[in-house]
Amino acid sequence: MTNRDILSDLEHASRIARDGAETPLVGGPIGLMWGILLTTTFAVHYLILERILAVPEWSFAILWISFAVLGGIGSMVLGRKVETRAGASSLLNRTEKHLWVMFTAALGSIAVGVLLNQLLNEGSYELWTFVLIVGFAGQGLVYGVTAKLTSHGWLHFASLGGCIMAAVTMSFYGDTTIYLIAAIGTVITVIIPSLLSMKAAG
Repeated sequence: MTNRDILSDLEHASRIARDGAETPLVGGPIGLMWGILLTTTFAVHYLILERILAVPEWSFAILWISFAVLGGIGSMVLGRKVETRAGASSLLNRTEKHLWVMFTAALGSIAVGVLLNQLLNEGSYELWTFVLIVGFAGQGLVYGVTAKLTSHGWLHFASLGGCIMAAVTMSFYGDTTIYLIAAIGTVITVIIPSLLSMKAAG
């Protein structure tokens, strides 16, 4: 390897490092949308469980199907706008995007497993709360990895928040209060980090 090759490799590594550390995160609007949807859905779910809202049992299905549909449409609309922003194609933003996509896929696989368990083995309804517990833990993972790749140190606090909420919600497994706690936790772990990300991106 020649000196020129070494210098070229060093320059390439330096460019990647700068790309990861300095590029602002542009996915804040999408995160904010999901945060608002999740907070609202968890809160309404809790109100239905506690009979504060006098609606039939099948309302749960309507609630979560509406959540998924609105979230999917919102992601497509906001995604197109986000992709036009400066830095959207950077290594950091591509990495963060794929981390969230894979996190969603993993969470979805657990949800499918819970559904199959209920259909085939008459599993407990409480198993659905396990999905939200894993969701908070997954947030902690994604935020933590993103924080390590960037200069956005505040993401470490978001990561810690996700891990703490995973522990807190697990301690309330089997208690209907878990949905109220999840609604409050989502404000802390999704809405606030998304707003901070949007502020940093300008």
